Amino acid sequence: MRVSANFKVILASAAALAIVVAGSSVRAQDGLASGVQAQSGPRLDFPAGLATDGRAVYVANSRNNTIEAIDPASKSLRIVAGTLFQQGSNDGVGPAARFNSPDGMTMNGQNLYLCDTNNSDIRQITVSGTVTTVAGTANISGTEDGTGSAAHFNLPTQIATDGTSLYVADSGNNSIRRITLADFKVKTIAGQSGTSGKAEGGVDKSLFAGPRGVAVDKKAIYVADTGNDVIRMIDISSLQTSTLAGTGEEGDKDGPAAEAQFNNPGAICTDGAFLYVLDADNHSVRKIDLAAKTVTKLTLVNGHIGSGCALTTDGKQLYFSDTTENAVEVVDTSSGNVSTLFPPGQ
Repeated sequence: MRVSANFKVILASAAALAIVVAGSSVRAQDGLASGVQAQSGPRLDFPAGLATDGRAVYVANSRNNTIEAIDPASKSLRIVAGTLFQQGSNDGVGPAARFNSPDGMTMNGQNLYLCDTNNSDIRQITVSGTVTTVAGTANISGTEDGTGSAAHFNLPTQIATDGTSLYVADSGNNSIRRITLADFKVKTIAGQSGTSGKAEGGVDKSLFAGPRGVAVDKKAIYVADTGNDVIRMIDISSLQTSTLAGTGEEGDKDGPAAEAQFNNPGAICTDGAFLYVLDADNHSVRKIDLAAKTVTKLTLVNGHIGSGCALTTDGKQLYFSDTTENAVEVVDTSSGNVSTLFPPGQ
């Protein structure tokens, strides 16, 4: 895999990204309908959110509107839920389910949880392929908290879990939402829905600008505050928001977290010791030492990243989506060496 520090791709904002993906999905379907020959064999088209249970790497195949699983041993790809090129919002089993530009995913036990971005809702997918909508209502965006379908989202992009709750980067609402797994009750825990900005403080004061990444450990919820080019931290007990890393000025600078700079940070994930950031427009995977509060570059990537990342349970490997190559890559978190998980031989 070639890398370059100077290669540049313009990444749309969170809300625009979802619209671009949706538009591309329609064009892909139109192309097939008009007789354009599709690539043969299993493939990824704008891979987005990722999750892993150690046996498979699950990927939101966003432009194809399917959820797929990659076998790391055989490097084979299979569809878990959805039907290729079929857009919609149906719940159901396997090919009967429909999605609309699915993005971020996380895993709890035998269940995947998905931000179905252009449907503005949250879906649950069993590893056997049964899909249900657990929060939000398809095609109805909004800001309301509540239980299940009584709550509304606006272009949610990324999701994480601590085993008790789900945490959602509700990008179009500039807010972070919490969903309790026991009852699927939704509550806004940071940011002011409909208001973009950058402010620290509690639930009623904090402000974000199009947050796209979210991760969680036992102490905090971490947020890639994409529009502000900073990484934020929400104390899981007090729900106080502070800035973990970044000056807020667009740039590419390692070092002490308070002096570091990012450029369009997207998906993030953590093992509790380190936070990994897909710094999209710097084409790099950044590594934040949560104890030392320092930022370093793990690796450079000659492609468009920022849509999905997932760590193995031992924290030794990081999977990330590369939408330039339509691939899922894997990086060694110690050495920074990168290889391709899928498609094989790339």
